[in-house]
Amino acid sequence: MLRIFLAATLIDALGSGLWVPFALLFLVHGQGMSLVDAGASLTTGALLALVTGPATGAAMDRFGPRALLIAGNLVRLAAFAAYPLAHTSWQVVVVSAVAGFGDRLFWTCNAPMVARLTTGADTDRVLATQTTARFAGAGLGAVAMAVLPTITSPWAFHLLAYANAASFAVAAVLIRLLPPLSRESYVLAPGRRRHFHVKVAPSGSWRAVLGDRPFTGFCVTHMAFTLASASKFSVLPIVVRDLLHGPQWIAGTAITLGTVVVVTAQRPIVSLLARRSRTTGLIGAAALFALCFALLIPLAAVSLPVATVVILLTSLGFSVAEAMFGPTATAAAAAAAPPGAEGRASAIFQLSWGLPIALAPGLLAVLLSASNALTWSILALTCASAVPALLVLRKKLPAALREPSPAVAA
Repeated sequence: MLRIFLAATLIDALGSGLWVPFALLFLVHGQGMSLVDAGASLTTGALLALVTGPATGAAMDRFGPRALLIAGNLVRLAAFAAYPLAHTSWQVVVVSAVAGFGDRLFWTCNAPMVARLTTGADTDRVLATQTTARFAGAGLGAVAMAVLPTITSPWAFHLLAYANAASFAVAAVLIRLLPPLSRESYVLAPGRRRHFHVKVAPSGSWRAVLGDRPFTGFCVTHMAFTLASASKFSVLPIVVRDLLHGPQWIAGTAITLGTVVVVTAQRPIVSLLARRSRTTGLIGAAALFALCFALLIPLAAVSLPVATVVILLTSLGFSVAEAMFGPTATAAAAAAAPPGAEGRASAIFQLSWGLPIALAPGLLAVLLSASNALTWSILALTCASAVPALLVLRKKLPAALREPSPAVAA
């Protein structure tokens, strides 16, 4: 059963990751929209989708994650099938809002579903594997991104959207094969299945989650990491093509290189961080993100060969930082969630992912239209601000941020 779920989520993560470096390029060069209109439309649609987050959290606490995971994949199937039909701003807003709603369904239910199917270090391994798959999807997007701009036919741009839609259909079918898990926990061991009837805590309330200031403070701080994650490669194709006037293979190579780093280094990095507190890992990731963004500030003022070297080097740093903060932050949020309100807590934590991702296209498009240096300066300062915030939160969330990863004990 765990293998079926993992296969479904890997397909899902591949599809989601694939679209990240492709969305703006698809709309600007495939659908004929301007950069600012494309970014603003994606951001507006994603912000509208965030409104559904609280409802998905409450629904998960009531019905369990399985049904909502299926629904999330079906919703995104419809959205990505409709993307090639969207040519105006309002159409992109509608389609991206539907896609964002599907994302909220999936990511709100994903971590609780993993927790019900695994135990101990297996939970961390599954989450890390999903992160790796998401980056593999981004790598595939980078390959497509490097090829498609040389093709003028619209079908070439539309093919990736249709392939993404098909992947969500396959994921929905696989999750449908799983038995309902709304009020039971299933733990799998190698070679056999063990079925445990576990008494579940009564459903919590929004007051329990929102009133937990350390938890909400962690979610707010986490937004600095997710903004960095959403920004690091999303405007790189536009920067290379329209600002540096360089060949698109530069951006494709940088994203592919970063993908290889995450895929190969995720487990070693997680193992290394398991010997230290989660605060140490998160602070290290914040500092590395800030440094890499700072290195990109003079990008428009240097020669193209120098800019290429800087882009490739920072892509390595971004990927290491991503591998450091992703599983660590998810594990910390799960440990800090109020008992009995895991679904609602997951919804709030996923909001700290969804809001920066929603804001990133519009924000970065506006900043990049004003100045390359301004864009990277703001991102560097945002990441640096997470360091003092984490030092304060470490005292208020000792079990979540000061203790080593559970993988150590396992």
